[in-house]
Amino acid sequence: MADDFMKSSAPHFRQTDTQLWTEAHRISALCMLLILPLIHYGGRVILMVLFGVLSAVGAEALWNYIAKRPQTVSDLTSVEIGLTCALLMPACAHYQLAIFTAAAAVTVGKMPFGGTYRTPFVPAAVGYCMAAVCFPDETFTYSRLNENVTDKLAAFASNESLSAAYSQLALLRQGRDPFTHINEYLLGEVAGPLGTTSIVLLAIAAVWLLVGGGLAWQCLVSFSLAGAVVSFGLPYQTAGSLVYIFYDLLGGSTFFCCVFMACCPYYCPKLATARYLWGAACGTLTVLIQHFGSVEAGGAFAVLLLCPLSGAFDRMVWYFRSRNISYRTVKAALGKRLQYRMKTQQERELDEFKEKQ
Repeated sequence: MADDFMKSSAPHFRQTDTQLWTEAHRISALCMLLILPLIHYGGRVILMVLFGVLSAVGAEALWNYIAKRPQTVSDLTSVEIGLTCALLMPACAHYQLAIFTAAAAVTVGKMPFGGTYRTPFVPAAVGYCMAAVCFPDETFTYSRLNENVTDKLAAFASNESLSAAYSQLALLRQGRDPFTHINEYLLGEVAGPLGTTSIVLLAIAAVWLLVGGGLAWQCLVSFSLAGAVVSFGLPYQTAGSLVYIFYDLLGGSTFFCCVFMACCPYYCPKLATARYLWGAACGTLTVLIQHFGSVEAGGAFAVLLLCPLSGAFDRMVWYFRSRNISYRTVKAALGKRLQYRMKTQQERELDEFKEKQ
């Protein structure tokens, strides 16, 4: 029976948590992000999430039925995909957009590659990028907050009561100053996708994922640092030296994609050093796409492009470690070299004499 399996090259990893537990933990983190959208936009958020989840689950069930495979919807991955796609939608978007995004994520980004965690892409990133390319106007046109309860109740059935607005990144790309206060970011009172506008809720969800082992913190740290450095070197003309870094990392869906896509332990590299490198690459590419690309969803596109290379980052780090080339060995060699240069000529001769003895 052992001959039926093909032995892969190193490195090898073992996952201790069950897949069902991990998915339930990630879904609970995503549900935390629904609190403020429900307050701001009312019952329309429930329908948006419901259509997204049903579309993803239905697409997977239909695929398995047509391909005559066992049903795998009970693993909850499609529920997470549908919920993620719904949280990336504007509140004023038509429900068909959430249905299209979730269905595309499953039928294009997941099932053709074998199903759960066998795909080289993050399925939600595939669906969101397809929506951004096919329907850019509706995907990146957000809504202002409704001021009274009647508007929220009316928005439950229709999007006509929601007035259009643009995110901070879109305004900066247009050469305009967003004039956004920090409190608006904290409380989610800025224009953007449903689940991405509140820094407080995103931070709480990130901590919750970290506690449950569903967040690769190395990717989060390197993503933020690399993105800040690149953003500092590519300033916007209408913002201050530090403000545009804040907009680049927290505007639009960037931080959401970082937490729930780039830092997902199933899709990012497994070695710590490789995670640092991969997160830095994602942060750099995200800012570059947001500055020079045709869309503002730099985080999703960066993850989509770099996710198939996550295994290559692991093998690159493993290759250098197998040849005794690592951060620790290089640091030790440089320290020894620096210590040798700081010694006097007499001390060097004494050390050489001791080595000969």
